[in-house]
Amino acid sequence: MQIDYYIYYRIADTERCAELSAALAVMQASLRAATGVAGRYRRRLDDASTWMEIYEGVTDPRNFEVELGMHVQRHDLYAFLLPGTARHIERFRIPG
Repeated sequence: MQIDYYIYYRIADTERCAELSAALAVMQASLRAATGVAGRYRRRLDDASTWMEIYEGVTDPRNFEVELGMHVQRHDLYAFLLPGTARHIERFRIPG
């Protein structure tokens, strides 16, 4: 079974979008090296403070989630979050 992850969150300062993009690119490259899962990210069109990370085709969700958590901490992505908010993780799979 393959699982797709959609992780969304709000950032505190839209002036730091370039800094967050750089941090995400480095984090996702490191995560890919550790798990084989390539990620991408997007910013909401009508709200620059809302961001989403996408990871598709995860075959080992337990390992992926452990690695993801470690990589998010290692690259200090929590520092960008709007105070009092969290990263929301949604998991989807192909029906069947």
